[in-house]
Amino acid sequence: MKIYVGKLTPEHKRDTSRELIDLWKEMNLCEVIENEVGDYFLWAEEPGKILLYEYDRWDVFPGLPNNWKKALFAGMQHPQGLPWIYWGRRPKMLYEKIQSGLKGFDERNHESIFLGKIENGIQFQNRTRHDWSKYVEFFSMPVQMGDSLKWKYTQEEYLEHVSNSKFGLCLPGYGPKCNREIEYLGLGVVPLVTQGVDLNYHEPLIEGMHYFSIKNPEEIADTIKKCSKDRWEYMSFNCKKWYERNCSPLGAFETTERIIKSL
Repeated sequence: MKIYVGKLTPEHKRDTSRELIDLWKEMNLCEVIENEVGDYFLWAEEPGKILLYEYDRWDVFPGLPNNWKKALFAGMQHPQGLPWIYWGRRPKMLYEKIQSGLKGFDERNHESIFLGKIENGIQFQNRTRHDWSKYVEFFSMPVQMGDSLKWKYTQEEYLEHVSNSKFGLCLPGYGPKCNREIEYLGLGVVPLVTQGVDLNYHEPLIEGMHYFSIKNPEEIADTIKKCSKDRWEYMSFNCKKWYERNCSPLGAFETTERIIKSL
């Protein structure tokens, strides 16, 4: 399979989707052709044929290309496309963290976690409808409008904290999906999914098998209390296997290839 890689948008840090494509190239899974396309998009097989839409939203820059034959959408879904995969912020670092070994239920010190921030108005609107800080044990969400570069924790520190947690709160961000969900799943953290979080993936996530739904902060304590150790271990295992099939470097490629072959 050939993947044509377009230009980077000004704010892209060559992490997320582009880092995943780099991993595919390193693993010799596909041929990656860069700098031959004058747009900002990823294409499979040939430019203009199968759009691999990597951005969180298609209603803002860089928008959508003028024409495509088939399309897979990672973030905000589109009526003329199909659900695709998603990725952590640093796919290689996440995968290496998982490969180094993960802690079991009794070894994880944090009952629940949310580490993030607010850097634009959409995130502010999505994440401040409730005060989640009182109900999540390890919570950090500073407001840093316009700052997409500075973080309270390094990526290594962040992944270590997450991997040391049993449950993880999911809030919508700039788009309806966040890298955080994939990081939770890969690290065996059971997601607590709130309203507004998009779970449209090629392989659906199943409530009670991969995640719990939470309508408001007050439901967190009761949901965690009712989840036995055996139930958590069952769900954590399912989360890790889902990540392996869909979002690990090899699993993400094989899922993408399988969808394309079915078109």
